[in-house]
Amino acid sequence: GQVKVNQQPGDDAAPGTNRAKPRRIAVVPAYNEEPTVKGVLERLYPLVDELVVVDDGSTDKTREVVEKWLPEQDNAWMLSFDDNQGMSAAYYLAFTDLRQRLATGEIGEDDLIYTVDADGQHELSVLDELRDIAVADGLDALIVQRDLSTYPIYKRVGNWVMSSWASLWAGHRLRDVESGYRIFRAAALADALDYYEGYKYSETVEVAVVLCRLGYRVRNDVMVPVPIFRSRTRLVDAAIDLAMI
Repeated sequence: GQVKVNQQPGDDAAPGTNRAKPRRIAVVPAYNEEPTVKGVLERLYPLVDELVVVDDGSTDKTREVVEKWLPEQDNAWMLSFDDNQGMSAAYYLAFTDLRQRLATGEIGEDDLIYTVDADGQHELSVLDELRDIAVADGLDALIVQRDLSTYPIYKRVGNWVMSSWASLWAGHRLRDVESGYRIFRAAALADALDYYEGYKYSETVEVAVVLCRLGYRVRNDVMVPVPIFRSRTRLVDAAIDLAMI
């Protein structure tokens, strides 16, 4: 279903103000996102309880911008690579850290892990609504279906091919398997890490297929508008993703 865009977050959006609900931990991979990363972090931070930025060896001032922003926040920090490793490696670094915290009881099995891009293409005004859907439906993963109506035709066709191929292997209908705007239940995500690591951009497609194959409850039919069109994937990345699925 289509999610209506709200202009204001809910009253419980401030970090740590509502402990009765699952803890909300956002993971934001960033590679050369100097123009947009601070704005994304400032909009996202009030909507979560913790925020983890992963600087993937940026060669611009992304890391400097994040390092200047972090000291003003109580529940945000950064992981980093010295050299660019790819988005999949950035996610794997953060997720393995979270899995270790889950194992020690620092975070709970039903806590929620959000993934948000640093380039501003994810509509954050609907994040609380997405969280409510994930909790109400008892989901292990809510993978947002992006409204691709404004995308170039070749991107829409490519996404359909990728999602159809993923659906075949997942045994579950996936409508936008390439979407990086997601909410995971911590225990399910930790379990999935035993079955994949990801290469370049393939983490997004792999984790969706793995979770479905493991029998977890996954939704990929909640459509959300895309504020801006951004794409760094190339034909070779698409070929890698198809092979990794």
